[in-house]
Amino acid sequence: MESLFQNAVALQLAGRLDEAEALYRQITDYRPDQVQANLGVIYRTTGRLEEAEAALRAAHRLDPQDGHIRHSLGMTLLQRGQYAEGWGHYAARFEVLPRRDPPPGMAEWRGENLAGKRLLVIAEQGLGDQILLSRFVGMTGADEVALAVARPLVRLLSGLGAEVSNPQVWDGVTADAWTYLGQIPRWLELGPADAPAPYLACQPGPVSGVGLMLEGAPRNRNNALRLPSPLAARAIRGLAEFVDLSPEASGAQDFADTARIVSGLKQVVTVDTSVAHLAGAMGKPTWVMMPARAIDWWANWHDDRTPWYPSVRLIRQRQPGDWTSVVAQLARMLEAG
Repeated sequence: MESLFQNAVALQLAGRLDEAEALYRQITDYRPDQVQANLGVIYRTTGRLEEAEAALRAAHRLDPQDGHIRHSLGMTLLQRGQYAEGWGHYAARFEVLPRRDPPPGMAEWRGENLAGKRLLVIAEQGLGDQILLSRFVGMTGADEVALAVARPLVRLLSGLGAEVSNPQVWDGVTADAWTYLGQIPRWLELGPADAPAPYLACQPGPVSGVGLMLEGAPRNRNNALRLPSPLAARAIRGLAEFVDLSPEASGAQDFADTARIVSGLKQVVTVDTSVAHLAGAMGKPTWVMMPARAIDWWANWHDDRTPWYPSVRLIRQRQPGDWTSVVAQLARMLEAG
């Protein structure tokens, strides 16, 4: 049994999910919490969200304290639009992902009334996550909000009505309470309909051209899945006369600079990276090339839309690594205008 389990884990880590699933199904009574948890991850990443929820709930019943199980269950529920419960389980991300410690001695906000108070909001996770979740900053009811974000986002998010900065230490940062950015929708039970896009300014004026972003953060562990091969990238670039949105090509120093460029474009074509969130948050027509396997919980599986960004359409691979179908669909969409 143990050898079958270890083989299944190895196959799952290698991305051979069909084979891993078949082995797990043979040993459902062995380490049932871990088997159901791993099956739940396979189901979620292959778009079988109802099965994923059932398997992860079973795993959670067997081991309610396991942070990885609760994190996976939270992402599944958020992807299914079950926000109130989903945010609660998704809070287990703090047990499995790096986070910044809050100022020592400051009270943590848990949804109580903030009238007359100043709230420190600490951004978390990657740049795309920070852009997506920033829509909730103005909904806390605090008289003042200090928002601590990654340096490239300071100017971009300064238009949200908060005092935005990138403090390296907490010395001199004052507030009555603090919270992590992604906890705001948890405590207030919010979803995308409560803070719809667009919520970042798009400068008025004539628009033309199509922006293209094929790069992602170098340290992102999902780059092998979400970024095209050099051959596929060349094929994509050959489909049109794109405006390259990579900082190396555009000269952008931060996301405010990139947002200025995006404002002047007719639309954006991008991989699943922070530029997708930027363009979607600005309400810019955006086509996002997605891997076959679900990485992020904000994207739908049942259609090519996402409730988080109404202006975004998803172009998903048919099979893992199948950039040929993505290039073909993108070509048809560009031709149709």
